[in-house]
Amino acid sequence: MTKNNSKQLALLGIALLICTVSYAQSIATQSVNCSGTKMTQPNGSLSFTVGELVVLTQTDSQGNTLGGGFTVGATLTTVSIQETDAAVLDVKVFPNPSTELINIQINHSTIEQIMVAITDLQGKEVYNGKYAGVSNIIGINTAAYVLGTYILSLKNTNNQLLGTYKIIKH
Repeated sequence: MTKNNSKQLALLGIALLICTVSYAQSIATQSVNCSGTKMTQPNGSLSFTVGELVVLTQTDSQGNTLGGGFTVGATLTTVSIQETDAAVLDVKVFPNPSTELINIQINHSTIEQIMVAITDLQGKEVYNGKYAGVSNIIGINTAAYVLGTYILSLKNTNNQLLGTYKIIKH
């Protein structure tokens, strides 16, 4: 290779480098954040988030794949709680959150029997029992339950809902 060819190759390399740098995309630091809120009333709550980070691969029925990024959908979580009418059934459910035992303290009742059911958030019943509607404390062992949130329902013998309580198992 001659000196002249080396010089031409060097100039060509420098020209390509300058073209590449001048047409290169400049990347500015940006942040895309998610947003959400929580609203609470005495009979329930509503919470949502928008713009959650997707880190797993999702494929639709046509074979299109999304390997990461932000979604624009919303995640809604609702829990509706109905406390009992104290004139019909005056109860207190404690402790909440619980680790091993949930107590239902009946202070006053005008009904003969109370049906107690506990369901997980998927609707699977994990406990049910029938108790006399007299002033007493009902203890339910939750030690074998998976950690999470459960719904405790109180009904009369006609299957009418008297009240529901959100129970958290720690």
